[in-house]
Amino acid sequence: MFKKKTTMVAVVAMVTLLALLAGCGGGGGKRITGLSPDGVVKTFVNAAKVGKLNEASLYVSPTSASDPKAIAEFITGDGLGELKTANLAAVKVVAQSGNYAAVVATLQQENTFKITVKPVGLERIDGEWYIVAFDQIYQNAKYGVLAQLMRGI
Repeated sequence: MFKKKTTMVAVVAMVTLLALLAGCGGGGGKRITGLSPDGVVKTFVNAAKVGKLNEASLYVSPTSASDPKAIAEFITGDGLGELKTANLAAVKVVAQSGNYAAVVATLQQENTFKITVKPVGLERIDGEWYIVAFDQIYQNAKYGVLAQLMRGI
C-alpha cells in the first residue's frame, strides 16, 4: 500500500513538473522553420509589433541574444516604440553571400506619411535564418562578410 502511494505521488510530481516546464519553458511559442531572410524579418516585426517579444526573440541569432546590449536594442531601442505604430510596407533581400544576408525593411508610421528604411543583417545557422544585432555585425569578426554586405546598402 505504502509503495503504491509513493509511486503514485512520484508520478503525479513528475507530471506536474513536466507540465510546469512545458508551460514556462521558452514562453515564446514555436519558431516557424524554413523561412527566407525576408520571411524571418516579417515574422520578427509582426511578433514584436503586437508585444510578443519572447516569440520575436526566436528569430534573433544566439550571438545577439546572449548580448544584453543587443537584446536592449531589439526590445527598447529606437525601433520598438516606432514599430508598434508602424506598418511593414516592404521587406527586400538586397544582398546574400553564403550564410549571410542583408535585408531592407520599409516601415510606414500609421496615420502619417513618415517612411523609415531599416537595414537588417541575418545569419544562417543550421539552415535557418536569424537576425543579427546591428552593432554585433561590426564588432564581431565572424560577421566580416555580413559587414561587407551591409556597407553596400
